[in-house]
This record gives sequence, C-alpha cells and structure tokens, in this order.
Amino acid sequence: MNQERSSMSTIYCIIDGMTDPSFRTEDYPTLSSMRLDKYLETTPEGYEPESLTCILRLLGVRDIPKKMRGYVEALGANIPVHPDDLILRGSWFSLDGAGRCVAPVKAPKKWELPAGVFYYRLEDYKSLLVLRQHADEIDQLVTTPPYASTGQPAERFRPSGSSTLEELYEMALHKKKCMILWGESVPSRIAPFPERAAVICGTNIVRGIAKLLQMDLLHVKGATGDVDTDLYTKTQETLMAAKRYPFVLLHINGADEAAHRRDEKEKKAFLQKIDAEVLPALLQSGHRILLASDHTSNPINGQHERDRQPLFIGGCKRGSDESING
Repeated sequence: MNQERSSMSTIYCIIDGMTDPSFRTEDYPTLSSMRLDKYLETTPEGYEPESLTCILRLLGVRDIPKKMRGYVEALGANIPVHPDDLILRGSWFSLDGAGRCVAPVKAPKKWELPAGVFYYRLEDYKSLLVLRQHADEIDQLVTTPPYASTGQPAERFRPSGSSTLEELYEMALHKKKCMILWGESVPSRIAPFPERAAVICGTNIVRGIAKLLQMDLLHVKGATGDVDTDLYTKTQETLMAAKRYPFVLLHINGADEAAHRRDEKEKKAFLQKIDAEVLPALLQSGHRILLASDHTSNPINGQHERDRQPLFIGGCKRGSDESING
C-alpha cells in the first residue's frame, strides 16, 4: 500500500546489543537529548538473553515459545519447512591443531548430506539445517550454544540425544574447522502484531520476526546486518515508511556483531555513527520515536547478558507509554 498518511506514526528503533558494562548515555549527544522513560525487562524468567525473545518482548509478545529460533531464521531466509520438521542453527568455526575453536569461519556454500537433511548457508559463519520429520526429537536433544567458544575444544559442543545429529557433527568435523549445531526448534505460531506495521532490517532473525507477526517487511538495499550497513538508506526508508504505516520497526544490528567480535572500539564507533547519522533525522521527522536495546552485548567476553534495558522517547510530546512492554 503506497497511500500516505497525514497523522503521526511511531518509529521504534531497536539497536541490537546497544548496552554493555561501559555504556554511558552521555557519550552519545543525540541519545542524551531523548527522555529516559523507564527500564524494560526484555528477558523473561527461564529464557536466554537473545534477540528473538527480547525483540518479541519489546513488541509486546508475552507467550513466547522457547524453541523456535531456527524456525524464525528459516522464515527470514525464505527456507521451506514442514510442520513436522526439526530446524537447527549451524555455526562454523576454525580449529587450531589441538581441536580448539579459534574464530568464526565462512560457512560452506554446499554440503552433501543424507536423505531428508537439508543444508542452507546464511550469511558469514551462519547456516541452517532442516531435518525432515524429526520434530518429535526436540525434547530429547542437548546442544550447546557457541557463545564464548574461542579456546574451547570442539568436543564440548558435540550434540546428544539424536543419532542423526551426532552423525552430522562428525561429518562437519575437520582438522581445520567444525560446525556447532544448536538452537533446535520446530515451527510455531504467534498472534499477529495488533496494528499495520512495517519493518526495516538487515538480519534474517528480524525478517523472520516480521513474517511471524505478519508485519510488512520492506527490503532495503545495503542493509547488511553489520557495521558496514547503509545507515543513510535505512533511515530514509524508515521515514518514507512512516508516511504509510502507523508503526515502523527499525532494527540496527552492527553493535551486537562488533561485541561478538570482542571489539569494544568498533562497537562504540558504530553507536556514535548511529547517534550522529540516524537519530537526528528520526527526531526531526515529527514522528514519535522510541529507542531501546534488546539485550546487553558485552564486548569484553563477546556474550549476551541479562540486564534491564533503557527505553528512550523523543520526537513528539507525550507522557510515559504504558503500551511499551518489558
């Protein structure tokens, strides 16, 4: 729908992994001009602090299935899945001579697998595996996420509970690299987002969230999901979308990737770039601007952490928004 709206819209800017132990609002002049409204509990009890859960929480979803990350990644990547499929994430790492994980390595384009197992390369070191008619195995699986995997023996990440997964692990284990299988999931459903909404993003997981919640996904050239993303184009597309939609989600991911690389300087420089290039344009647009982080991403250890996240409000003059969840 291309018809422009005359009323004010809400632009919700989620900066993935914005906060960390050294994060200070005063380091970012434009952010400092916004009002700190409250702190949000983005990670429910019993859940891990990861983008899928935390972003759904920020968008008001309360009943979040625990095992659906791989499925939502598949949605975002347009990968076909069936109701009885088991979907896993596969993260590729280089190994040293002692079989220890060194660093993420580009996922191979293709991989010959047994019948009923399908491999899909995503971006960089990420991939997905779809196991046809294996959904009933999900509760017996034990996998280990690759967080803080540097220096850890690959054997620590061997999956258990499924002979098929154990076989896949062995097939992917080489002298110089391995694939860590984790994030097991099955197809799930969630109620649609309650108003007409558009999503601007550069990552598969947020594309998948848009499809899961039946929000309109707008494709933006140059949106990479990392610090090299085209912030100008994303900002302009967001402002254009706000003329047509009452709610626009702008997701910016690079700070989280920099933190996973344990590059504190890169993370801060990217946040400063957002503060200088994105936020002024949003705040001057006449729309209502909300800004939050989904979770803490610590560049010292490269991990997500469970912390309450600040919600900032700017643009129009309104009081505290009780509709914002957390």
